[in-house]
Amino acid sequence: MHEKAFHRVLVFGEVLFDIFPDQSRVLGGAPFNVARHLQGLELDPFFVSRVGRDEPGEEVLDQIRSWGMNQHGLQVDKHRPTGMVLVRFHGDEPYYEIKKEVAFDYIELDEELSNFQGRTLFYHGTLAARSETSARTLYTLAQNKAQEVFCDINLRDPWWNRELVSEILSWCAYLKVNLEELEEVASIMKIREESLVSRARMVQKTCGLECLVLTMGGKGAMLFPKDREHLFASAPAAGSFQDAVGAGDSFSAVFLLGLCRGWSWEMILQKAVRVAAQVCSIKGAVPQDRDFYSRLDII
Repeated sequence: MHEKAFHRVLVFGEVLFDIFPDQSRVLGGAPFNVARHLQGLELDPFFVSRVGRDEPGEEVLDQIRSWGMNQHGLQVDKHRPTGMVLVRFHGDEPYYEIKKEVAFDYIELDEELSNFQGRTLFYHGTLAARSETSARTLYTLAQNKAQEVFCDINLRDPWWNRELVSEILSWCAYLKVNLEELEEVASIMKIREESLVSRARMVQKTCGLECLVLTMGGKGAMLFPKDREHLFASAPAAGSFQDAVGAGDSFSAVFLLGLCRGWSWEMILQKAVRVAAQVCSIKGAVPQDRDFYSRLDII
């Protein structure tokens, strides 16, 4: 495991509003969710995204200010709207219709980002890389050698391609996938091992990952660290289940927290599945209640 050697967590990607079937609107986007959780977990992330000069954009800024998050990485676009996603459910599983040509497609490498320094954990997904402008900024940031990259690969059709995934796999130290995404990555890498565990281990080895993270919804999660056996933890009961939106993002945040704090792999996994289960007991991806994190008792 790492010693506590990271000065900051840099979080890059989309911030948007999830629009639910009842027309309620909840602020989200996997990178924003991760950054908000990290702030609640007292890690002070540097969040990099872009919003429109519109009412939803003002709401994003208000939320960031009210939670005491660093807002210097949030850019404002004069011409394009803040991101929106229509959320629908098949059973308990959420599905997403993501609007295109929005502000987070145009994240620029501005002066604030160019001057970012320090030993860094760099979190990103793949959605913001669907556009040339944000992808170019992501690629530049990912080349910083004074960091380790955690990618939550989030393969949402039609906003990804094999070339993008191959590029990402070349710079990752930590890769998070669900069961479907593992199969896509294994296919891209031409990995054909028969068992789930063998395929996951071969992805970890072939990509040279420090750790492959495999989430399995209500079944729990597995870690495949370099140079040791894989670990499994079942998902604890969520209590009063609301929805699974953002559960994986809370898992990512706790994983990053564990790396910064030097936790063992066992501790990271157990705490991450526990927090993800708790997030399933609230509506939407992040809590509005500031006491949510103190009740978790994991810091």
